[in-house]
Amino acid sequence: MQEDISVRVTYLSHSCFEVQDVDHTLLVDPFFSKENPYAPSYAGKPDIVLVTHEHFDHSPAERFNAMVVAPPTLAGRFKRMIVMERGESKLVEGVRVTMIRASHHQSKYPAGYVFELGGVRFAHLGDTYLDGVQPLENIDVLFIPIGGFFTMDVEEALEALDIINPEEAIPMHYDTFSQIKADPQRFKQLAENAGHHVTVLSIRGTATF
Repeated sequence: MQEDISVRVTYLSHSCFEVQDVDHTLLVDPFFSKENPYAPSYAGKPDIVLVTHEHFDHSPAERFNAMVVAPPTLAGRFKRMIVMERGESKLVEGVRVTMIRASHHQSKYPAGYVFELGGVRFAHLGDTYLDGVQPLENIDVLFIPIGGFFTMDVEEALEALDIINPEEAIPMHYDTFSQIKADPQRFKQLAENAGHHVTVLSIRGTATF
């Protein structure tokens, strides 16, 4: 990570994060509907919304007047959008965004993203099982699912950390539904015992990088 650059990350429950630097506000996988019992109120105005796949708990981005980046399964859904395929990299509103693969058999086209904001390189794995995790270079902050059932569980997420080896990991996609109960503090302890760094954010909690 570059020095003297401040990028703020806010956890907005489930797999949703707001990432801000001085010039951009980026939102990943918004899920503010009534189906999310933990959804906070959100009045932000993102410039960019990244959608990892078509499921209802990851893709309700219609309410935002933002540039939406999404896989081909969501083509035509949003007024302003860029359709990307896995492996593609594009400059979106001044932010370099790369779509990466994921393994989530419940989706027709699961994906994740690597993006750089304020000199910090982020990766959001979307909904993925361990077999969808690939080595990624120079990741400063990794958003990683730990809830199991629809994604990796805690133990598999630990293996994913060994594959990617980020500077910092932030767990996501847990506790929202009964099938994905997990203890992020247990994940943090196990990960740090293995030499990784983990930040657990409460809902609306923030971290600065």
